Amino acid sequence: MNKETITIAELLKYGYETLKKSKIDTYSLDTELLLGKVLNKDRLFILLNRSYKVDYNTAKEYFKLINIRKEKMPVKYILGRCEFMGLDFYIREGVLIPRPDTETLVEYAIKEIKENNFKNICDVCCGSGIIGISIGKFINDVHVICTDISDIAYEVATKNIELFNLEHKAAVEKGDLLENFIEQNDKLDLIVSNPPYIKTDVIPSLMKDVREYEPYNALCGGNDGLDFYRKITAQSTKILNDSGMLIYEIGYDQRLDVQDILIKNGFKNVKCIKDLAGKDRVISAQYIGAN
Repeated sequence: MNKETITIAELLKYGYETLKKSKIDTYSLDTELLLGKVLNKDRLFILLNRSYKVDYNTAKEYFKLINIRKEKMPVKYILGRCEFMGLDFYIREGVLIPRPDTETLVEYAIKEIKENNFKNICDVCCGSGIIGISIGKFINDVHVICTDISDIAYEVATKNIELFNLEHKAAVEKGDLLENFIEQNDKLDLIVSNPPYIKTDVIPSLMKDVREYEPYNALCGGNDGLDFYRKITAQSTKILNDSGMLIYEIGYDQRLDVQDILIKNGFKNVKCIKDLAGKDRVISAQYIGAN
């Protein structure tokens, strides 16, 4: 392609063929989204204006993005955004890409916050902050602290709080799980978390998009996948108010193990909520007898 302008139809054809050859199942959608990014147009415009002419410098930027996607970098990292709970979040490499399954966690947490009139909420292992920020966006009278040990997570979650103008009721702290809160003698009504929970020996079998691009530390939960559940549960008993709650996202096969961890740490009223696919996805429990 050696000319001053090129049509959307030609650019789409190039993208479709390139990504399809790389065995990317979502080749058509990804192509349209990447072209929309460089043109600053939505998909509807892309699909309805195939004769629209694009200058070649812009086209070169598009070719670059297609080649990046061809190497299996997740398209959401390339786009720098991801929809979650109907909100358009900023993301980048170094934080986990939000999954629709996690909406089950957020929806259940919102229900419990409303029913129990919880005010002080903590999102542990927050990554991009989607859980805590969504709670802050959809509930008025709460104070949400997002926390993560990662510098990139701190930067991304901070940017998302600013993006949704939630500085008055949400904040980010850099820290190792709940240690900061314990040191400060803070008290919380609800701790919510989607911690790393994939077993160490399973990581190499993950899809290339996940295995090579998403942060290992946000995926790996240790040899049995339960390291973070043990640590967060034990720490939470020191800072939860009486009748406060802990709500986790879990792997589909982790219900009994996580339930056992919670019960051994003094939690009661353990419940499991299934996702839209009918798989165990969320566990909640209440802490009775906090000081």
